[in-house]
Amino acid sequence: MLAERLEVDPSVLVGILNDLEGEGLAVRRRDPADRRRHNVAITEAGSAALAKTNAALDEVELSPFSAFSQADKEALRALLGRIDSNPEHFTCGE
Repeated sequence: MLAERLEVDPSVLVGILNDLEGEGLAVRRRDPADRRRHNVAITEAGSAALAKTNAALDEVELSPFSAFSQADKEALRALLGRIDSNPEHFTCGE
C-alpha cells in the first residue's frame, strides 16, 4: 500500500495525490480488478519533475561531502541509518 510505503496516514496521502494530480504530475485510475482501489502512475511531467528534484538533491548532498570518499559516504549513510528516531522510544521530562 502506498500510504505504508510513504509512511503517511491514508488521509494525508489523499491530499498529496490531489496536489500531484492537480499539477499534472501523477494520475489515479480505478483498478479494474478491484474498483475500490486506485492505481497511481507518474506522468511524463512528473518524471521530469522527479529527475530535476533528484538532481538538486544530489547536488545538495554532494556539496558538503565533496571531500568524502565513496566509502566514507557509504559509512556515514550506514551510521545515520542506525539512529533511532522512533518518538515512542523517547521520554520528555518537561
